[in-house]
Amino acid sequence: MSSSGSRMKKLIRTMLITGSAFTVNYLINLFLTPFITRNVGTAAYGYVSLAKNMAQYATIITLALNSFAARHIAVSYHNQDLKTANIYFSSTFFGDVVLGALILFVSLLSIAFLDRLLVIPQALVADVKLLFVFVFVRFFLVTVFSVYGTGAYIADKLDIVGVFKLLSYLCEAAVLLAVFRVFRANVGLVGLALLCAGMVIIFSDWRITRRYTPQLRVHAGDFRKSAVKKLVADGIWSSANDLGALLHSGLDLAVCNLMLTPLAMGQLAIAKSIDLIFHSLYHVVGHAFQPMFLRSYAENRMDRLLGELRLSMKLSALLSNLAFAGFFALGMVYYRLWIPGEDIALVYRLTVITVLTSVASGSMKPLYYIYTLTVKQKIPCIITIVTGMINVVSMVVLLRCTQLGVYAVVWTTVVLIGFVNFVSNPLYMAHVLKFPLLTFYPNIIRNVVSCAVLTLLFTGLSRLYMPRSWLTLFVCIALYAAVGAAVHFAIVLNRDEWRMLLGKLRR
Repeated sequence: MSSSGSRMKKLIRTMLITGSAFTVNYLINLFLTPFITRNVGTAAYGYVSLAKNMAQYATIITLALNSFAARHIAVSYHNQDLKTANIYFSSTFFGDVVLGALILFVSLLSIAFLDRLLVIPQALVADVKLLFVFVFVRFFLVTVFSVYGTGAYIADKLDIVGVFKLLSYLCEAAVLLAVFRVFRANVGLVGLALLCAGMVIIFSDWRITRRYTPQLRVHAGDFRKSAVKKLVADGIWSSANDLGALLHSGLDLAVCNLMLTPLAMGQLAIAKSIDLIFHSLYHVVGHAFQPMFLRSYAENRMDRLLGELRLSMKLSALLSNLAFAGFFALGMVYYRLWIPGEDIALVYRLTVITVLTSVASGSMKPLYYIYTLTVKQKIPCIITIVTGMINVVSMVVLLRCTQLGVYAVVWTTVVLIGFVNFVSNPLYMAHVLKFPLLTFYPNIIRNVVSCAVLTLLFTGLSRLYMPRSWLTLFVCIALYAAVGAAVHFAIVLNRDEWRMLLGKLRR
């Protein structure tokens, strides 16, 4: 088999396995979310999402050290410079131990006074504190062993990572169901399930590294302050970029808790759980393409890289467009079946507004890796932070001066993320790769047209027949996906790409 055919086969296998893990995770959440809300309440469920967000805030600090570790280790490893690779490997590990321990210490102190920092009903204080303890212990362990994820990246074994992710989701569900049967149902036990799932990922990363890149070992003698400084200098803008992303959407639940009500936070948490599913869809495509991007860029094969970038945009947009159009048409049915006891109309509207960002983000998400390839993150980070600050200020002003309520929290994010993904990112990404500035716009326009057509098509089909049960809903989803995929490819693929796709399908 040719090298290009082998690479495409690896890409497809990785996407299929990662997609399967995503599907299993979605199905688990489909059944567990109403189970959790039924046992602990909607308001309490909002604290689960809030705790995850708080841990994500802490990740911003560690990102400065970790964001470029895989890149430097992989480049040194592929160049047969194992000494340098192990210096970066060990320096990252010990740096994470120190940084993670400091964050865990501060977090535990904060958790002791959590009821003074957040609005928490008195009956939930102990349970919510337990939840946060489990979540931040998981954060510490995942941070310390994160460097072992480099092994799968170097050996291009992301398909195996997908298998272990699937196992981690199953582990989370099994632990949650088991502890809810044995102990009094409380939101703190959700954190225990998350911790157990994290342990599965840690073990898998360690095992893959030991098997496929056994030359990479942690040695205290390989620790270098200079390596840590180099990683932080390269990665500081990644932290800044995540800070901007936090200002865009990561503070939504905290703002709802402090300026609205815990119930509003819980309702928005349900809506954002669907948005998280959308982002997981982008990850299925973007993550699978990254080893290909890295190799093409390292070999200075820019034409091949451009083709891979464009293909990744079309595949990512396929998933995001199908998801958005499908949810727009069938979302009310979905919520009636999933959470019948909630304010379905409100949660549906919040969800549609929240996932509206996918129209812009869907096709652009895989291209974010360009900033890692080129180590050109300063300008996009500044733009993200500035627009994020505008987002928070606009959110607070609208909440204080209008009657928009929770809608003010989501609309500001949609508008500003749309600007970043439609204007600043496509132009700057083309610039840093030394492509013409409008290189990515033909793909973006076609993907937006595809989303609009699919939304109209699916809405029309739902008017002809509206499902009433889970079985008929899933049948409709399958039919919509098949029809929508054909329509999407008809809009976004050119003649050569159609010929290549049909040839691969025949083989």
